[in-house]
Amino acid sequence: MESSERGELMKIQLDRRLVKYALHAFLVITMAIIVYQVLDNMGYFSDQLRLIWKWIRRILSPFIIGIFAAYILNPGVRRFEESVYGRVKFLKDNIRIKRMLSIASMFLIVILFFVMIFIVVTPRVIASISDIMRNFPKYMDNTIVFVENIELTLRAQNLDAFFQEFQIIEEIEGWLENGFQYIRESLDEIIDMIFFQITNITSGVLNFLIGMIMAFYLLYDKNIIKKNINKILYTFFSREMVFRINDFGRDADDLFGRYIVGRSIDSFIIGVIAFIGLSILGIPYRLLFSIIIGVTNMIPYFGPYLGGIPVVIVTMFSSFQEALWVGLFIIALQQFDGLVLGPKILGDSVGIRPIWIILSIYVGGRIFGILGMFLGVPVFAVIVMFLERLINRRLQKRGISAKEAESAPPRIKDPAQEG
Repeated sequence: MESSERGELMKIQLDRRLVKYALHAFLVITMAIIVYQVLDNMGYFSDQLRLIWKWIRRILSPFIIGIFAAYILNPGVRRFEESVYGRVKFLKDNIRIKRMLSIASMFLIVILFFVMIFIVVTPRVIASISDIMRNFPKYMDNTIVFVENIELTLRAQNLDAFFQEFQIIEEIEGWLENGFQYIRESLDEIIDMIFFQITNITSGVLNFLIGMIMAFYLLYDKNIIKKNINKILYTFFSREMVFRINDFGRDADDLFGRYIVGRSIDSFIIGVIAFIGLSILGIPYRLLFSIIIGVTNMIPYFGPYLGGIPVVIVTMFSSFQEALWVGLFIIALQQFDGLVLGPKILGDSVGIRPIWIILSIYVGGRIFGILGMFLGVPVFAVIVMFLERLINRRLQKRGISAKEAESAPPRIKDPAQEG
């Protein structure tokens, strides 16, 4: 009797374990199917989000410009207010005039920067792209001659039957022609886009002016705006929650600001070094190439390759030896940036693992393009910071330390197995 009861008890426990394992298997399979469907339909989701973003950008364009400009200019305004005009005796106690002068100084710097870009840089970049397009037939002829010379060299090694059977040279020439055609069409699109943007500046002037006026008042009244936001928060949340929200906002702003400013300074220095190095090597279109290298360097991990590959390819059209030197120089430059310059300027500015950085770049790029690839990293870092604080808060309420939660729990012995 006792043995039969024990057998029934073990059977019930075994059935429960089977049900538990079956439920776990079902949940794992269900999650795998959901993840697969999401990834499989990523194009659809990204297209829908892109359409929503396009609609928002069209309707709220002046407000987006104003908020973005105010956020970018705020560190400079604060620096002028504290370190420059704050040291002037008769301005020390006059906060309004001090702030107005600080905002005006930053606006003047921005205006001079864009004037320099349009007068000095833009014409040279357009001239370089036009020159590359004009020399395309010559580049193509030189490349085909190079391939034919390789063919003659290999045929001298008695490989005629191999070439005739697989038609390797014909295939390579076809790839080259298609590649040249694609590059030429891309350059045509870039030229058209530049002229289109220039000719359509008048249509966006009103939005830009409204945005900059908004940026001015956002910067001028930023203390009042902060006070009003705190009043709204106190209306809906407890005092402790408002403190937490303010702490999180300050930390998120610090993370975002450090990343954007640090990445911009790092990329500017890399662009300048690239221009100097390409000038020493005597590479044509050095200004265009250094801008490409500097701008694409804003994107972590993938940026150096996105900028370096087209530079090497275009240089290879004129000289294979120069392309080799340019490739080695870019590799050395990126190693210097990754090992020396980047850590000095950025440090651990985002605090997330490389796998999450790559994921944020991929998702941001699929949804918002190049801008998403750049801003995806700090946005994802802010989300991770929020989740970490939420998890730590929940653990603290349960009386579990972070170290205990990270360690593997001890194995619980099954009473049935002991019996």
